[in-house]
Amino acid sequence: MKVAVLIANGSEEIEALTPVDVLRRAGVTVDMVGVPCLTVEGSHGIEIKTNRSVAETNFDEYSAIIVPGGMPGATNISQTQKVIDGLKKALERGALVASICASPAVVLADNGLIDGFKATCYPAPQFVKSLGDNYTGANVEIDRNLITANGPKSAFEFSLAVCDYLKIQPKF
Repeated sequence: MKVAVLIANGSEEIEALTPVDVLRRAGVTVDMVGVPCLTVEGSHGIEIKTNRSVAETNFDEYSAIIVPGGMPGATNISQTQKVIDGLKKALERGALVASICASPAVVLADNGLIDGFKATCYPAPQFVKSLGDNYTGANVEIDRNLITANGPKSAFEFSLAVCDYLKIQPKF
């Protein structure tokens, strides 16, 4: 099983790295995918070295794709057409898409990928408006092959929900 975690300049570090850590503790191969380059700077100035770039990534190889929030990270991810195409195909083929904080609104909803799914996001008015009637306000929302969460405070719960969905157990 392989999981891709997308990380761009301005991604929220705790939302990107918590799933990486938890999934690796469960024995999953996790690729940190730099959007667009291998070294990015998170929203709090932490430099993150990814192990592959989006250009060299085939999203069809992954059981799950995780999209952290953070600004402008979510915007940077949302403006990468290869990512949007990969997320759309993943949802269509039944692979898991997991998105947290700003990214359910900025990456998914703003690109028409959340229609028909219940979802949550960071409770800023502009993000909630993007989700419209799909917004639930939950910390973590699971609807079929989409898991969304509301922000950094839920990063660990979000990561465990991904593990539960994938039927794996991290070792702590």
